[in-house]
Amino acid sequence: MATVVFVHGVGQTADAWREVIDALPPDARGEAVRLDLAADDFSLASAATRIRQHMDRRGIDRAHLCGLSLGAMIAVMIAAESPERVDRLILSGGQVRPNRALMTTQNALLRVLPARMASAPGLERADLLRVLRTVSTADLRPSLPLVRATTLVLCGGKDRPNLPAARELARGIPDAQLRIVPHVGHEW
Repeated sequence: MATVVFVHGVGQTADAWREVIDALPPDARGEAVRLDLAADDFSLASAATRIRQHMDRRGIDRAHLCGLSLGAMIAVMIAAESPERVDRLILSGGQVRPNRALMTTQNALLRVLPARMASAPGLERADLLRVLRTVSTADLRPSLPLVRATTLVLCGGKDRPNLPAARELARGIPDAQLRIVPHVGHEW
């Protein structure tokens, strides 16, 4: 039985994948991993370790990884660092090295918005800002050529901030395929 491990993005929880997991065919099993984004020591590396540990606890030696946004970045790290653990890779709305100007603008907006609008499920404003600071310093370019898994890179046609990154992911990962999904944004 094939196992698909789903990794959520910022502003989501593992429950975001429930409908997708429920729609998997009978010969596939879905696992959604909850990232601890509120942890003071959150990093992409610690999140990748957490997912590998989840796989170990569940007896999953090798899986397909599907990540959205931040989850796509973490999935790339796992595929590069532990290629024997990843069969296929599906990356949606991921980044390679986030645009500094865009991240600075996003952080500035989050600082001035009312607290109820500058939070996410399980995250206070300070947690969200800390995660975004971590993401803003990421540079996955050295990891891309190390990915050996069959890879599909997806991006919504209306997800303009992530279109350049989707193209860079597809160029940098050997034999990756790129599909731009028309008429949809970041989460679709």
